[in-house]
Amino acid sequence: VEDTLRAIREHGAGVGMDEIAARAGTSKTVIYRHFGDRAGLYAAVVAKVHDYIHADLRAALTLGAAGGLATLAHDLADAYLALVERDPEIYRFVMNPPATSLADVDPLGGLPEIVGDHVADAVFAHLEAMGRDSACAATWGHGLVGFVRAVADRWMATGQTEPKQELVGYVDAFVGPALAALDNQALLQEQR
Repeated sequence: VEDTLRAIREHGAGVGMDEIAARAGTSKTVIYRHFGDRAGLYAAVVAKVHDYIHADLRAALTLGAAGGLATLAHDLADAYLALVERDPEIYRFVMNPPATSLADVDPLGGLPEIVGDHVADAVFAHLEAMGRDSACAATWGHGLVGFVRAVADRWMATGQTEPKQELVGYVDAFVGPALAALDNQALLQEQR
């Protein structure tokens, strides 16, 4: 898996099994024996990548939850885009599974679904702490991740020409006021 990650970084997200085998110093036959097929190798890479992505996003969501929903959105955008900026080819690889269905490859769902669940949990905890109805947490969490993913995908497609912090600022300007207003409404209701 580590050699596959190195090969992706060296050859790009469309790396072939020949390049992966060469990087690992073995044959494709050995790789297929261990992983079954490209989908099996993809699943192993995704599992490895999930570990470090979760660590980064968990830290961002933990910090953001205390500062309100606008802070949570800012921290999510910053962490997500930092991951893309740090390892763009790994991001492309993980976000583009092989031709087999994603359900066959990743029983947990894709990366956006997993991140969306984490964000939804953070939104739920925040709303509960504020004494607010938390029924919208999954919709808001997954919606926010979808928005940030769309920003990241567009950024990748345009060659990452804009600085990351500029994009985070755009996300803040778009979603921040609405989320801050929701938190302010809750505070006003508490004070009454």
